[in-house]
Amino acid sequence: MVKLASLKEQIERLLDHPYLREHVPAPAVDEDRLLLSLSMMTDAPAGPNEPDRCIIAMMLMQIALDTHDQVTDRGGDLRTRQLVVLAGDLYSGLYYDLLARSGDVALIRLFAEAVREINEQKVRLYEKKVERIETLFAAVGMIESALLAKLAERIGAPQWGEFAGHYLLLRRLLLEQEAFVRTGSSMLFEQMAHIAFPWAKGLTKEQKRHLLRLCERYIDHCKEALLAANLPMNDLLRFRMAELAGGFQAIVKKSVEEG
Repeated sequence: MVKLASLKEQIERLLDHPYLREHVPAPAVDEDRLLLSLSMMTDAPAGPNEPDRCIIAMMLMQIALDTHDQVTDRGGDLRTRQLVVLAGDLYSGLYYDLLARSGDVALIRLFAEAVREINEQKVRLYEKKVERIETLFAAVGMIESALLAKLAERIGAPQWGEFAGHYLLLRRLLLEQEAFVRTGSSMLFEQMAHIAFPWAKGLTKEQKRHLLRLCERYIDHCKEALLAANLPMNDLLRFRMAELAGGFQAIVKKSVEEG
């Protein structure tokens, strides 16, 4: 899709900083989020005057959040960690500058709400304060899609916000599931184990299978919601949905069956 490639190139130019380029990896531009935002803008009954600017601003804010998530107190030298923090701050500033120049105060407010909601959920997960599996998956879904949901709200297309939520949650669940099966390590499955088996010091095979079945149940729920969505989709979005629906699932089902 030419438009998607053009937007991606514009974002990469904005992200390009000569000093950061030498010292920290360039952030990836999430093409799925671009595709979802472009699709909802095309279908929007009340699109903004400058749709490209709104999409680019949303992507910059998401990249800023993702960049800050990379900062840990373990590994790497202090200077690199400081540069990663500064890079995240820079991307956040670029987002604000874009929207401030367009005078779209309403969207700035909506994105600010999304960032607050995302950070609140991240803190809950970090502190392991979630007590129900359903709440855990809802929190992860919000973290993945809150910015896109606010963009959908801004353009009067909430159905696209729900669609993006299921799409991005499905993608995240598949990645976590794959990590758990291949390496035995996954942030999501660690949280699920903490809820389902709070006193266990290690997971038995049956407990692992139980967690995989729980995850598969939510994966199926997301797929059903996506297939039931009555939205005009372009060929690229249909292709990506088909990719998400297939792929690693066969391996996981075999793993669950074999234990």
